[in-house]
Amino acid sequence: MDKNIIYKDLSQGDVTICKELSDKLNAHQAEMSRVPQFKMVLGSMNFENRLAVSFANAQEKKLIVAFDGDKPVGYVFCNSEMVTAENVSMMPPWGEGRGFYPEWMEKEVPVKIGDLNNLYILPEYRGMGIGKELIERAMEWLRSIPDAKWLFVYVSNGNNVAPLYEKYGFQHSHQVLGGLIEAYYQEK
Repeated sequence: MDKNIIYKDLSQGDVTICKELSDKLNAHQAEMSRVPQFKMVLGSMNFENRLAVSFANAQEKKLIVAFDGDKPVGYVFCNSEMVTAENVSMMPPWGEGRGFYPEWMEKEVPVKIGDLNNLYILPEYRGMGIGKELIERAMEWLRSIPDAKWLFVYVSNGNNVAPLYEKYGFQHSHQVLGGLIEAYYQEK
């Protein structure tokens, strides 16, 4: 498959360009989950209640979209945030176990972090280096965030991409929400 892929930084653009890709990512994560209650939680996620909200609420963000002509075929979304005493252990009402941040982070707050929190490539475009290019651009941005101390990536239950993130220096931190997600981190 010979494709002419171009990458656009749409961090200040309209995130709805990624609606279809985001919904496919959410469906993929639900399908891959090995735990019935996690399938249900992941299956309830969609563009409107996940990517659109994260994009709108992020003060610092990076959205890079891969295009084949006018067609979006992959994207990565990253953001940075300040973890405070108020939000370090926040949980959704249905959550159990540990939240998004490890216990040791409670001693470091307030602390600025970067998150690589959405990455998806259409199946027919996988194996072409698009994911590598998106991750490398994302990591370049994450490592450039002023004053950020830690970088995180979250892998949903059943997803097999952890070895990929480990190649970029991430190491396992903890289970999030009773195993719905596995958190990986690295010091910047």
